[in-house]
Amino acid sequence: MAIRFIQMADPQFGMFAAFSKLTREQRSERIESGMILRFVDEECEGLSNEIRLFTRAIEIANEYNPDFVVVCGDMTHDQYSVEQRSTMFDVAKQLHNEIDLHWVAGNHDVGKDPTKQSLEKFRKNYGKDNYSFQSGEHSFIVFNSAICFDPANVEEEWRSLKEFLDSELEMADSANANGAVLFAHHPLFLESPDEADSTHTIPLLTRKHILNIISKHNVKAIYSGHLHRNNYARFNNIDFISSGSVGYTLGADPSGIRLVELDHGNMSHRYISLED
Repeated sequence: MAIRFIQMADPQFGMFAAFSKLTREQRSERIESGMILRFVDEECEGLSNEIRLFTRAIEIANEYNPDFVVVCGDMTHDQYSVEQRSTMFDVAKQLHNEIDLHWVAGNHDVGKDPTKQSLEKFRKNYGKDNYSFQSGEHSFIVFNSAICFDPANVEEEWRSLKEFLDSELEMADSANANGAVLFAHHPLFLESPDEADSTHTIPLLTRKHILNIISKHNVKAIYSGHLHRNNYARFNNIDFISSGSVGYTLGADPSGIRLVELDHGNMSHRYISLED
């Protein structure tokens, strides 16, 4: 039986207003790093852009009626903002009750250098940050890539994450031969598994640990966000797919969501614009 799901990433409530207030120097730094900035000519306030785009994403999900929706991190721009989080949840509640909704931790949700306290707060607001679930004949695993990005303050969490990933993939191998699908916020890499470190990907040191674990198992794909644009790579027969943002974009891709269908060993996906 085919499984259909929708992947979303980076609704990031509050980003439009925050980026409209960047200084000239801050804008230049981001543009030089390759980002495309929009809506920066005039300062904006409020969350109307995020509400409009996330609402459209939820409407499409309701029309498509997938088995589940997964949001790959950065639900808000300010992890401490109750207003941003509550407004985001208000929109998310419009998803039909029969469609499962899964959250993934991002750096704007737990910090770029997460702590025990920031992880506890995420778990209180969103639930577990490392977990698995089954849908049909397919295994799905969510892991907290913010811990992989910088485990300095949470070394015990980093050890637990590696053990969790290895154990869950072993069980997925035993459960079916279709290949597990993983969800994270940060991409492992953009083009090559040995590429240099950047703010866009999991650093090489911890990346090697994750790649070593998944290389021992049957993994079909890893879906992520973080880039605010689309990116596609392949390594060891695994698809690495980073989807553009529901909210503010930083590349040529429009705000959008990804529709995915899994039918045993076959996988198809397409990116749907929210701006049409």
